[in-house]
Amino acid sequence: MLPLLDDEETLIARLETRVGQLSNLLQSLHKRCEQLEKELRTTRDERDAASGQVQALRVEVLRLQDEMTAMRAKQQDAATRVRGLLEQIDRLGLFEQSQES
Repeated sequence: MLPLLDDEETLIARLETRVGQLSNLLQSLHKRCEQLEKELRTTRDERDAASGQVQALRVEVLRLQDEMTAMRAKQQDAATRVRGLLEQIDRLGLFEQSQES
């Protein structure tokens, strides 16, 4: 085997250093990729939980809207009945009699 020239030894040393740096960089990128995958899983889990909450809240909103509609109908019915009673009282003249006494 032929002896290496100084320039060749320097080039080989630089190449070995660069390969070592590349290895470190790849390890760092691999760790970062694992970290990002973990964050992605966590974010997806949070999204899924929020989606479930949204569904539950939509059902609750629909229930409350139905309840409010029913309450409005009862209020309107009660107001109609009160008006009817007031008209009957007016026709009977009950208020006029109490004021004359």
